[in-house]
Amino acid sequence: MSHRGEMAARFAELPFMLTERPYTQTELMEHFGVDRKTIKRSIDALTEHSGIYEERDGRHVYYRAKGNFKPPPLTPAEVATLLLAQEAIGTTGLTAISSPFAKHARSLLTKVRASLPQSLRERMTAMISVYGSATAPAKDFADYAGTIDQLAMAAVECRSLLMSYHTLHSGETKDRKFDPYAVYFDPDGATMKVIGYDHSRKDIIPFSIDHIRALRETNEHFVRPSKFDLREFLAENCFNGIHGKPIKVRLRAYGVTACIFAERRFHRSQREIERIPPKSKRPESITIEMEVAGGRGLVRFILSWAPDVEVLSPEELRRDVTEVYRRSLERFADRE
Repeated sequence: MSHRGEMAARFAELPFMLTERPYTQTELMEHFGVDRKTIKRSIDALTEHSGIYEERDGRHVYYRAKGNFKPPPLTPAEVATLLLAQEAIGTTGLTAISSPFAKHARSLLTKVRASLPQSLRERMTAMISVYGSATAPAKDFADYAGTIDQLAMAAVECRSLLMSYHTLHSGETKDRKFDPYAVYFDPDGATMKVIGYDHSRKDIIPFSIDHIRALRETNEHFVRPSKFDLREFLAENCFNGIHGKPIKVRLRAYGVTACIFAERRFHRSQREIERIPPKSKRPESITIEMEVAGGRGLVRFILSWAPDVEVLSPEELRRDVTEVYRRSLERFADRE
């Protein structure tokens, strides 16, 4: 593991250790295999966020955290459910084999499995073969463990970074000042991203981690907006894996696709406006309205349901989709 990887793991484990019981500096040094200065620096960095405090007893220095950690009283069935859920999503996301978090997932599964009674453990093992995920990881992020650690630590410390980033859309690599807020897995593209404030665009923007060419720390610190919530931000400003400004869109689906649109919820803002049953030679149709991020993600979503979905509004989006169809027809037209 890289130096930053060791530091990130230490930051994650320390608060939980210190809620179980107080630890001396010597115990922590031996547990993590580091010197006294490293332990003191780690404790100082965590104190502000984790409520860790120092006590002295003669020559010994103890560290403890406020509150006590008690494992939740899970039933064997609940433990089995947790384990099956982890197995089902294990091929993708933060715990995928190609993810730098994979080893923690394997450790979790081993501990959970060992806590089950043998009869339930055997039944659960049999059930694993019928649980799974249809999503396969599109990228291997094992080589980006150092980048992920550096981003995560900068986010924890609220430290600005200088980032060299390659944009596929323009094909250019540019340097930018960036304040990282959070690292997350985006299931739409089966990719890992970092989100934060981009000083050049003066906006909160997500970036694909595998497009980061270099990172350099600065001595500048930032203040994360107190109202920033990752899930809320993504729900309002990202759709189908692409960032954009929210717009209200109305779509009409026909035939079998109309039935799918009636059953499926593509966004939390989705609501049904009108549903017309089939009649004579006219297929069934449904009109839905959503307020989602506009841009390439939305256009790509609409095109994925072609030719059974029509854009009713806004007119600008209708023109954008029409232009894509026009260019596609030109590309696929018979060549003379």
